[in-house]
Amino acid sequence: MTNIEKYTIFLIEQYRSKFGISANSTYNLFKEKGIFEYINDTFEAIHTLDSDFVVSEIEGIVRG
Repeated sequence: MTNIEKYTIFLIEQYRSKFGISANSTYNLFKEKGIFEYINDTFEAIHTLDSDFVVSEIEGIVRG
């Protein structure tokens, strides 16, 4: 498993926990909203940031 994959799973768990939704629902939401591409494209920059900040950024993308 790559570092990006591990970090993606971590963010799914963080997002799921914050919003009280299932991992499956979070996965589907991330897929629908292009969050996997966001994580992959920005991994080098975001993986060193505070996870609460990154989850907030993801929340902004999801909400549009």
